[in-house]
Amino acid sequence: MVENVLQKIWYNKNVFFTFLSILLLPFSFLYFLIFYIKQTLTIENEFTTPIICFGNINIGGTGKTSTLLSLLPELIKVKPKLVILLRGYKGTIKSTHKVDPNHDTALTVGDEALLYANSFKTFISSNRSKAIKEIIKSENPDLIILDDGFQDKRIKKNKNIILINGNRGLGNGLLLPSGPLREITSLALKKTDIVILIGEDHTDFKSRYQNQLNKKDLFKGEIVSLENGLNKNFLAFSGIGNNESFFNTLEKNNHNLVKKLSFPDHYQYNKKEIEGIISTAKQNDLTPITTEKDINRISPTLKNQIKYLKIQIEIDNKDDLVNKILKF
Repeated sequence: MVENVLQKIWYNKNVFFTFLSILLLPFSFLYFLIFYIKQTLTIENEFTTPIICFGNINIGGTGKTSTLLSLLPELIKVKPKLVILLRGYKGTIKSTHKVDPNHDTALTVGDEALLYANSFKTFISSNRSKAIKEIIKSENPDLIILDDGFQDKRIKKNKNIILINGNRGLGNGLLLPSGPLREITSLALKKTDIVILIGEDHTDFKSRYQNQLNKKDLFKGEIVSLENGLNKNFLAFSGIGNNESFFNTLEKNNHNLVKKLSFPDHYQYNKKEIEGIISTAKQNDLTPITTEKDINRISPTLKNQIKYLKIQIEIDNKDDLVNKILKF
C-alpha cells in the first residue's frame, strides 16, 4: 500500500501527488545529510580483481537484471571465471553464500540471485566488501560483477554502469522519500562510465542531462518478449519494481489483460494468495501469468499452474558495449 502511494508521488504529475512530494521534502533533506555524510566518512577499498557495477540512480524497475542476463553470455566468453555478487534482497541469508539453484529458494537468497545462479556462478551477501575479499580468496575470479551497489562507496569499481527506464526516467527528480532518487543525479553521473537507456526516451532524459552525458558512453536497449499471447485472455500479476512495464510488455505482445494485480517489489506470496489468483483465473476463463522473477517466489506445488513471461533485452551495438565494459 505505502509503496504504491510512493510510486504515484514519484512518477505521477497529478497536482495532489506533487503536493504530497513537497510535504516529504524535509525528510529528503534529512536523507541527503545522512547519505552524504556517510559517503564522506566511508573508506574506499581497492581489490586485486576487477569490479564492474551495474546499478541505478533511482529505486527499482529499470530492467537491470534482464539487461545483465543478456550480457553475461558475452562477458563470460572473455572472462570465464567471472562471479556475480548481489545482496540477495529480502532473502534470509545475510552472510557470504554461494547460491545453489537446486537447494536455495527465493525466501533464502532472493529471486534475482536464483535467476543468475541457473547459469552463472553467483554469490550473495549483505556486506559486499567483505564478500569480495572472501570470493577472491576462494574462487580466484577474473571479474566480479555487482548487481546493484552503485552507492556502496566501500568498493572501488573499475567500471560503473547505470540503467535508466526510458518510460519512467528519474520520476520527479527528487531524493527519497519525496522522489525515487538514491542520490543527486548530477553527482551520480559524474562517477558513471556507461549509461544504458531501456525503452524509448519518453521523459527526455538524454536532452535533460545532455551536459552530464556528453563524455559518457550511452547505449539503448529494448525489452523483447519471447512469447506471443495470440490475443488470449490473461490475469496478469507481478511484484517487481515496475509492474506497469510488465503489463505493457504483455499488451504489446498480444496478451489481452482482463485483470491486472500489482504487488510491492520482491513481494513474498503466500499459498493462499496464489490459490486465490488461480481460482479467480479459472472462474473467469483466464490464464494466470507473471514474471520470471515472481515465479521463483511461488510455491513449487502451484507454480506449474501459472505461466511466466520470458523476456530478453536487445541492446543496440551490443558487441561495442561488451568491449567498453571490459576496457578498464
